[in-house]
Amino acid sequence: MDRRTFVLLAGAASTAQLRPVRAVGRSGGRAVGRLRFELDDHRRWSLWYYGDGSPVPLIRGAELVTWVGDRPLTLAELEDSTVGSRRPPGGDAVVVRGRAAGIWVEAEFLAAASASLPQAAVTVSLFPDRYLPSVRGVRFFQVAPAETLGGDGPLAALVNPRHSSEPCRLVTLEREAPDAGAVASHGALGLSRADRGLAIAFDSGEPGEARVALSRDALEAVSDWLPTRPLRPEGDASRMRLCFAPAGDGLDALRALFVPSSPVDQERLAQAVAPAGWCSRSAFGDSIDEAAIIANLEFCAATFDRRFFRDIELDDGYQRAAGDWAPNDRFPHGHAWLSDQIHAKGFKAGLWLAPFAVAEGSGVPAAHPDWLLRDASGPVVCDTRASWGGTLYALDGAHPKAQQWLYDLARRVVREWGYDYLRADRLGWATVGTGHYGGLTHAEAYRAGLGAIRDGLGTEAFLVAGGAPLQHSVGLVNGMRIGPDVEATWAGIEPPARATGLRSFYHRSTWLNDPDCLVVRPSLPRAAAEAWASLVAITGGLTILSDDLPKLPSDRIALLARTLPVAPVAGRPVEIGLGEADVAPALVAGGAAHPIEGLWRFRTGDDPGYSGREFDEEPWETIRVPGRWAEAGHPDYAGVAWYRKRFQLSDRAPGPADGRSVFLELGRVADADETFVNGVKVGETAEPQAYRRYRVPPEAVNWGGDNVLAVRVSGGANGGIWSVRRDRPPRAWVVEGAPRWWTVVLVNWEDEPRNVSLPLAAFGITGSAFDAYDVWRDEPGASLKDALAVSLEARSARTLAIRPGAARPQVIGTTRHIVQGAVDVTDDAWDAATRTLRATSTGLDARAYAITIAVPKGLRPAACKADTPCTVRRLVSGHVVLQWPAGSDGRDVKWELSFRSASSRSRR
Repeated sequence: MDRRTFVLLAGAASTAQLRPVRAVGRSGGRAVGRLRFELDDHRRWSLWYYGDGSPVPLIRGAELVTWVGDRPLTLAELEDSTVGSRRPPGGDAVVVRGRAAGIWVEAEFLAAASASLPQAAVTVSLFPDRYLPSVRGVRFFQVAPAETLGGDGPLAALVNPRHSSEPCRLVTLEREAPDAGAVASHGALGLSRADRGLAIAFDSGEPGEARVALSRDALEAVSDWLPTRPLRPEGDASRMRLCFAPAGDGLDALRALFVPSSPVDQERLAQAVAPAGWCSRSAFGDSIDEAAIIANLEFCAATFDRRFFRDIELDDGYQRAAGDWAPNDRFPHGHAWLSDQIHAKGFKAGLWLAPFAVAEGSGVPAAHPDWLLRDASGPVVCDTRASWGGTLYALDGAHPKAQQWLYDLARRVVREWGYDYLRADRLGWATVGTGHYGGLTHAEAYRAGLGAIRDGLGTEAFLVAGGAPLQHSVGLVNGMRIGPDVEATWAGIEPPARATGLRSFYHRSTWLNDPDCLVVRPSLPRAAAEAWASLVAITGGLTILSDDLPKLPSDRIALLARTLPVAPVAGRPVEIGLGEADVAPALVAGGAAHPIEGLWRFRTGDDPGYSGREFDEEPWETIRVPGRWAEAGHPDYAGVAWYRKRFQLSDRAPGPADGRSVFLELGRVADADETFVNGVKVGETAEPQAYRRYRVPPEAVNWGGDNVLAVRVSGGANGGIWSVRRDRPPRAWVVEGAPRWWTVVLVNWEDEPRNVSLPLAAFGITGSAFDAYDVWRDEPGASLKDALAVSLEARSARTLAIRPGAARPQVIGTTRHIVQGAVDVTDDAWDAATRTLRATSTGLDARAYAITIAVPKGLRPAACKADTPCTVRRLVSGHVVLQWPAGSDGRDVKWELSFRSASSRSRR
């Protein structure tokens, strides 16, 4: 058969009928091209992009495989096969059909018309022929990185772990070690190369758990139908969707791919109100008691506006045991009484629990052992926690009686206990073990159990998922915790900030993202608190405070108030890049990294002499870095241990200009470290999440000879030098709070000051001149042209509002909210005839309020008229500030400010 090309966007029609769609994101609104599938003689498929320039190969030479039992079945092996075309809603498709190995296979290759970036899909539908054979899954492609997203430059991947609590990664495949093995991205993947992006995603509700395995040598996209089960009589299907961003990156492509196809769903998610309130977890952990809840409830009632702050959540620590979610002795009045107290103050009540977890102490495992997930050795032990009731097992969501138990639990939460929303944690435990009741796959059993919880809650209750399989939670939850737990330290905000950025494509397209708690207590310096508050605010997800609020300083309460209400926006990071080249452990001098490679020496116990250069560690055991000492034969050890490593350096010392810039890149250490180079202490840190980067005195380094690195580590059972990945969060973020009114956040995640300069086009901001406003300083910034350049102190951020410059006065910023233009300024209009600026300020709270206005040269403020009296102040820069005192009753304020020419004043 001759090589056959199928132009799927237009089917068999001529290319003259093709209508390119309009791109969103960084394509700047320009027209984009079309996608085209090709099938070769062996029915291997390739996907190409045809735009203004040469065709771009996105995936080449991919062979679609179905595993029937242990047999891999390709399209070329099908009997009685046909090739045809059809026009499903939203595009044109070519379909390959045939049968073999007891099944019928239908593979549909669809290129879809889209309102944004060009998209495509490959759907594999399987039907039984004469019996019901077992199917292990589908492989959509296995190709080399060179055959993916063609172009120059390295291929970078935004890797999405399976569970929502696991951190995202940016991996550059060419930088991965040859023996590093594959990493897997679950449910979704973003690829970037040379300012182009390709997104791959898989549908929820299919039988399998989909992933793309990535290594230096191959990319393999599969849907694993595990445990293996027979085909259903009506058939089964798996679908892979793709989206290409010709001017962007993998995150841009993912964002377009996850936009709901239904305009109704788009509007519903765009207008969804994200919960805002307080929860007990970060401040109190599992030591929470009834008195602490009531104290914070009363503080919230006295401090925050109930229009914008609505929820009080009881988190972990109240339960008798996992599986027995009745309150313990620290909550003597019970759930119903507590929710009544919350409702009486005008708030909604929320409750945390882990619905699939059942502990020995709950009695459920003993009473219903057949409900538990198992492997070959018996019921799977998920964890052991005294505060949760001892040994923990997981319920099988496929078991009808376990489903009824989950349904009844959820119904009790809302009907008897009176809670309005539920935070369901540790949902991934529903997929442990080797099998499920009725032969369901992990994905099917998980959705069955989660669906029972959803049904029990009803449609009115808000359901937030945590520790959840992301792919198969879609459609069943309202919100999703999308990253690791936050801690009230600079290092502790980095992992959730990174997850908030890299998983921003889910927000307001699939559910509302929960970045984790907004904490601002004094263990976070003011600059760090501003940075975390800014990122939570501009990304528009759940805003759940979790400090002990009555003990917060007043300035931190004011900081929190600027995040409320939750703005209905979906801010995003810009330029996620290719991922960093991880150099740790290494000595870095003059910009050059000197890796510290090989096995280390390790010893438990403590002796100050172990830090010295001359100490002989040869008798010690060896250990790999990175790794936890539990993985090296010390699973129960808690205390102090020492790591030592000898390494050689070349005889090229850094030049005079570099003499102050010698650093040790060590990595992350649990829990605390003291680190020595050649016996000289170079640093210590007590944060497990913190990346250790220590300045080394140049005179402490032995260039051209032997050096010794010694690390004293104190930690628990998970102690050790556990990671060498830097994994910085994105440094630049943007949101458009109102049309052409942006809020930009620039963050310096480093321990040293940095100068940051980025073109405004990188933020999607176009134009020739702009006004700026510093949000936290509440003052106008310097006018901008085509770039944004700021100097940032170590561990700090700058939050700026940007509007195109105008030939008339305009509002450029207010003190009401971090996201400018999204909350408080409406009906902004200029009357040129009377030289009057009018607007309405809405959503005001009881705090003092100020508006900063940019005024062109030649105009000066005259009189301000408002529903509530205001004062007018003119700054040296020519800007005007309108001010209202504290004590607003929350009503909207209509105001107008008239202007006169500066020359008319001088004539008087």
